[in-house]
Amino acid sequence: MRNIYKIIIIAVVFIISVFLLLLVIRPAIVRSGRHLVSITEEEERNISLNSELDSYLEDRDDYYILNAEYQKLAMEFPEKDDTLILTNELYEIAGYTGIEINSISFSEVSIDEKELKNTPAKEISIDMIMQGSYYQTLNFINTIEIMPRIIKVEDINIQSPSNDYNDLVTFLSARTYFVNEYYRN
Repeated sequence: MRNIYKIIIIAVVFIISVFLLLLVIRPAIVRSGRHLVSITEEEERNISLNSELDSYLEDRDDYYILNAEYQKLAMEFPEKDDTLILTNELYEIAGYTGIEINSISFSEVSIDEKELKNTPAKEISIDMIMQGSYYQTLNFINTIEIMPRIIKVEDINIQSPSNDYNDLVTFLSARTYFVNEYYRN
């Protein structure tokens, strides 16, 4: 009978240990399963948030590119008639090229009031008298042609007041443009 008692004791110990394991380990397994599910959900959420962030970063990059293009176009075709800035730019170019500007005059090309709302741009006529050598004058004209602002050189008249060709007087007529604030599509 001793073997039966040993078997019963072993069976009771086994049943008690299984019961204790189920009582202690099962809740841990259930919690672990819940944590595993929540980790999986968080990973999926993280993946979706990362893809959303990537799309926002692409949109930001597109914005920066478009903003740079806008700034470039705003320099080419400014929103307001800012002749002071244009005058400073022309004097800087003249200083760079060695030209002496004797006079600059700006005049806005008048537009009929009926056409004012239909014209997207206003024109400014620029008349300049400057002095310098032929190559300085050529360098000045080439430099204003590559300025960011749109300037259309219309007429150039070069005269030599003396026999010295290093001292030429140049009469330059040009046009530049700015956005017409009264324009309506």
